[in-house]
Amino acid sequence: MSSIEELEALQIARALGDPNRFAIYKHLAEISEMRCGTICLNTPVRAATVSHHLKVLADAGLIESRREGQGVYYRTVPERLKAYLRYLRKLGNGRGSTA
Repeated sequence: MSSIEELEALQIARALGDPNRFAIYKHLAEISEMRCGTICLNTPVRAATVSHHLKVLADAGLIESRREGQGVYYRTVPERLKAYLRYLRKLGNGRGSTA
């Protein structure tokens, strides 16, 4: 995705604004992909809460998943974060959306 709209930017900001979601995203960004069970082991919150955080990140387009057998693997979508950063840079340069 090459560009994002204001509502998408807000959704991404909300997704990354939660400390647990930010930690999950950061951890995923440091590796190629991770199985859901491993994410749960590396997070201090309950598995159901991790699932919710993964859904919020996926709904924002920041991560995607693939199923392999009974496992679900997650990875980041770098293009989405880059588009968000471009949007923020435009705001910093005074060329953001006024809608």
